[in-house]
Amino acid sequence: MSTKKLVLASSLLVLAVVFAGCAKPPEQEMKDSQAALDESRNTAQADKWAPSEYQAAKSSFDAANQEVEAQNQRFALMRNYDKAKQMLEGAKADAAKAKTSAVANKEAAKQEASQKLQEATAAIAAAREGLKGAPVTKDTKADIQLFTSDLDGLDQSIGDVNNMISSEDYKGASSKAAGITQQANDIAAKLNEAAEKAAAKRGKRK
Repeated sequence: MSTKKLVLASSLLVLAVVFAGCAKPPEQEMKDSQAALDESRNTAQADKWAPSEYQAAKSSFDAANQEVEAQNQRFALMRNYDKAKQMLEGAKADAAKAKTSAVANKEAAKQEASQKLQEATAAIAAAREGLKGAPVTKDTKADIQLFTSDLDGLDQSIGDVNNMISSEDYKGASSKAAGITQQANDIAAKLNEAAEKAAAKRGKRK
């Protein structure tokens, strides 16, 4: 083989080795990160229960994809996906954190809704006890009827809270239950005030 042919062959071999060693896009890492992000949203509803963490994970994933695309635009021999791989790994970790936070936040919201429901139920029961001891007079009869009707309405609202909890609308359930508690407490306070006034009048008669 001539010297020129030998040089040409050697050059081609070197080029073949170089091109064979060109960096390839981290396709598997991209798939893994996307899967982690999808799982955090689809299985844990991270976009609802941990919105800030989910958004952080999504932003990390988007930034990693931008880095991959930036490397894709470079000349083949100059591509380096090491940074992109690190960013994708970080995005995957962020997605896992979002999922964990979502699960914890959802459970906490469920517990709070249950607690608020118990408080509302107890408040209605206390108001009804006050209603039993309320003085029925010519002046209070209409008010007592109104309070009775209001408490019946609050009982129906308790059913709405239960339905909201069943549909996992825990935040809405907590808010509605808190409103019921406030209304029931207001009724109980008015009934107590009426009872005190009646007792004071009886004391004056003596």
